[in-house]
Amino acid sequence: MDVSLDWMSRFSFYRRLQFSFIIFILLPFIAVTFWSYSSVGRNVSDKIALSNQETLNVIANQMEKTIDGISFASVYFSQSYDSDVLAGLRGLKDAESFANYETYAHQAKLKAMASILSIQSFDVNLEILLVNSHDRVIMSNQSRPVFAMLPARLLEELSKLDAKETTELHWFADGDDEALPVTYYAARFIVDPLDRERLATLFVGIPIDYFRGLLDTGNPDVSITLSDRAGMPIARHDGSKSVSSGSMLTSETVLPRVGWKLESHMPQRSVVGQINREFFVSISLVGVFFLFFLILSMLWARQINKPISLLRSSVKQYVGGNRAVRIPVKGKDEVAVSSAAFNQILDEMDELLRRMENEQEEKRLLELQALAAQIRPHFLLNTLNSIKVNLLMAGDEAHGGMIDSLMKLLRAYVRVDAPLELAEEVKILDSYIHVMQIRNRLDIRFDVTLDEGLSHLSLPRLLLQPIVENAIIHGFSARPEWPVISLSVRLADRMAEIEIRDNGRGMPEEAITSLNQRLLAAESNMPAQEKSVGLVNTARRLRVLYGHRARLTAAEGENGGMSFTLQIPVQNRKEAERHDEDHAN
Repeated sequence: MDVSLDWMSRFSFYRRLQFSFIIFILLPFIAVTFWSYSSVGRNVSDKIALSNQETLNVIANQMEKTIDGISFASVYFSQSYDSDVLAGLRGLKDAESFANYETYAHQAKLKAMASILSIQSFDVNLEILLVNSHDRVIMSNQSRPVFAMLPARLLEELSKLDAKETTELHWFADGDDEALPVTYYAARFIVDPLDRERLATLFVGIPIDYFRGLLDTGNPDVSITLSDRAGMPIARHDGSKSVSSGSMLTSETVLPRVGWKLESHMPQRSVVGQINREFFVSISLVGVFFLFFLILSMLWARQINKPISLLRSSVKQYVGGNRAVRIPVKGKDEVAVSSAAFNQILDEMDELLRRMENEQEEKRLLELQALAAQIRPHFLLNTLNSIKVNLLMAGDEAHGGMIDSLMKLLRAYVRVDAPLELAEEVKILDSYIHVMQIRNRLDIRFDVTLDEGLSHLSLPRLLLQPIVENAIIHGFSARPEWPVISLSVRLADRMAEIEIRDNGRGMPEEAITSLNQRLLAAESNMPAQEKSVGLVNTARRLRVLYGHRARLTAAEGENGGMSFTLQIPVQNRKEAERHDEDHAN
């Protein structure tokens, strides 16, 4: 028993009481309620779905009767051996008007036959139409004029009929393609039983009102759709309360003779609406009881758990940095004894932390003093100055200028922890290039382009020197004929962009990609002999001084060589000095 409940020791007593209430009372009640709701809803849905299916079967049977009537009319004309009807069809086969009395007599016989068929289909109000070989109407039970030309839509479907097919009906819709058809027609050729020559074409049309009357079940929640064999809609009835979204109860049946499909859709929520309301009332009443019980139990548990919560809160505050926090000690119970012991532990930890902080501060001061002692060789400056004067007096201006450039660089190294303006940094770079071109016997041209107002931009000292050094040592290792280093500075979106370009030998694209990855990572643990360590240190220095927005990126130059761009957030001089002094090491 103890082993199985060890996991509960990770939670407070207050949380254990809450878990017990949820697991043993609330969750079983929710499970039973959900099961009852699902069971009742499922049973009701099944019964309504069965009722909808029976309704579709009744509608399908009625349509089958109508289709049987249409089939009877088509068979009567196509397989008629009535001499009067057959003579009428033969006499009107090529007629285009009432040319003689014989034509009139043939048409009268066919009209009488159409009247008889119309009476048989009075409840459907079918349109029966006979068309001769010249596409002229020779019989109609409705208002179409005799010998009028067949409408274009019916002519189009007539052209699709197979001349060899004289037994099957061809079904098609008459109406706009995007809307439901006004009339749905069945067409069939009528041939002479003797020589199988085409005498006429029979069209039987079912009006849309007939379908609407059948599909209207009187239930405002049910929508019924009738579609043909290809899935195109023939007719549709949408209930006044039907919706097209959400879960649906769907039933369907197929008319086997013509392949039509009847589908009914009923929103699930309309079926379970009443069930939802009844369950909502029940759940609300029980929920009020549970809420009342939960509030009382939680208040009682909180009073018991309050001293433990205070101890836990004090520990979190101390870990968060509030070293002055202490637990009030009241009484002599177990909680009071534990609180007193905890306060004593906090006092001892405070003393230990103060000792460690003092030691770290002393260590930092010693390191700064050691660095300062290393970068203040004033005696060397005085010596170099004497050498420079002697060289100039002796007329050796080249070496005197080199010594002067060395002195400028040395002064910059002496005060490496102090920022300077961009114009001064450019002068230091010029001195450095002067020294390097004498040392490497190169005639390097140094071009500088500064946007207006950026000459006073405050920068960390010697920030750009590693990039220029990389251009001279690596870029000009092939000793180009006219080596050039260009420096341009511009301001864009409160970011100073410093670009340094050279026309050296450049780098392959894979090497540039690898270098940019290293510059972006700015690794601080690179081996000393690793190439581009100066560039990576510059990128790391930017990141430390200016944050994640500052970066150094490399790219291939427009005219060969390399291009390095430094992006630095713009700030005033005082901010730069304070920022640089804080990160001087």
